Amino acid sequence: MPPTLASLVHHSALKLTVRAGEDRLDVPVRWAHVSELADPVPYMEGGELLLVTALKLDAEDPEAMRRYVRRLAGAGVVGLGFAVGVNYEEIPKALVDAAEEEGLPLLEVPRRTPFLAISKAVSAAIAADQYRAVTAGFAAQRELTRQAQTGGPEGCWPRWPPRSTAGPRCTTPRVPSSPRHRNGRGGGPRGSPATCSGCGTGPRPPR
Repeated sequence: MPPTLASLVHHSALKLTVRAGEDRLDVPVRWAHVSELADPVPYMEGGELLLVTALKLDAEDPEAMRRYVRRLAGAGVVGLGFAVGVNYEEIPKALVDAAEEEGLPLLEVPRRTPFLAISKAVSAAIAADQYRAVTAGFAAQRELTRQAQTGGPEGCWPRWPPRSTAGPRCTTPRVPSSPRHRNGRGGGPRGSPATCSGCGTGPRPPR
């Protein structure tokens, strides 16, 4: 399965701590993205873990943090990672409260954990998940081939209906022959039967 916030929190090398949204850690993470913009939403696609140091944020302003977190959640950001010991020694209460109100998971990133380590962990987990999917497909293909070569279980290959020995039956309604044919004045034999208007053949065989 793809990486989740929970799997990142349990990653022993990252030392992440949950500060808000602990009940929403099972969401998958599509990517880890670093942005110090006051409004990074235009550059989000959804499913990201956003990593910040609050370089350009007034993280102690409750109203500003409510607007910031609300926009992140509305853009589909699944979590916010806040590095402590850079611009703030701890995550400001205004940001913690805003994340709790909005239900956005907030992770504390210790100073000794570089954002690059988090990005690499997410990338490695995504690659491993894709590799498992590919190998599972190859394994299924090998099993089908083995079953076919060894006369595998009934139903491995679809059963086709038996081929009919009779030719195709035309279902187009017949058009009665012209009066000229019926009285023998036409090009056909006297009293020639009706001709199919769809395929131009003679009389249909009896059913």
